[in-house]
Amino acid sequence: MTSSRMCDPYMDEPAQTRHDVKQIFRKKPANIEMASRALAPIFGLGDGFLAQQRAQTLFTHPAFRESFSDFKHNYLRGQWDAPIADYMDVHELAHKFEKNPETYESKLPDCADWTAEHHYTRFALRAWHGIKESKLALAGWLKDVELCTAMFVLFHALMYLQLETMRDYKREAPMKHRIKNFFDSRKTDC
Repeated sequence: MTSSRMCDPYMDEPAQTRHDVKQIFRKKPANIEMASRALAPIFGLGDGFLAQQRAQTLFTHPAFRESFSDFKHNYLRGQWDAPIADYMDVHELAHKFEKNPETYESKLPDCADWTAEHHYTRFALRAWHGIKESKLALAGWLKDVELCTAMFVLFHALMYLQLETMRDYKREAPMKHRIKNFFDSRKTDC
């Protein structure tokens, strides 16, 4: 069993953490290893190679990957401008739904009117419960943490992956859609 002190993120300033994750995204890390190195301090894992390896195990855990695949399919759906959820709202929803397995079971309830916060909460709860129930040692540092810590780490990991995925979607979009999006964004700026 791992120590819950292994993962001790600073959670008092979610707006600053959101900014830090966006800064990491803007630096365009070349691969998940470099992104993990930058995200490890945000996850409360510290600095250095061991912290990077621990952060990287989160992104490679089957429960995390399955939950992210579900998130991409049900929320992103090829969009490159889907809104990022608000951490405090996700945190509140997680406390509300944590005891309700329907929010994180593999069968999806009707989610047509869900907000970004609902999708983020579902992702985080599914991933966390999958990691906790797994016999794999991957991301073992997340098994024994409290709900608040798990939501903080998983929210920011998902935020980073959402930004990266939307960048890929935008890159793959037809030119006419990208031009239209550019001009539409200029209209709203005026």
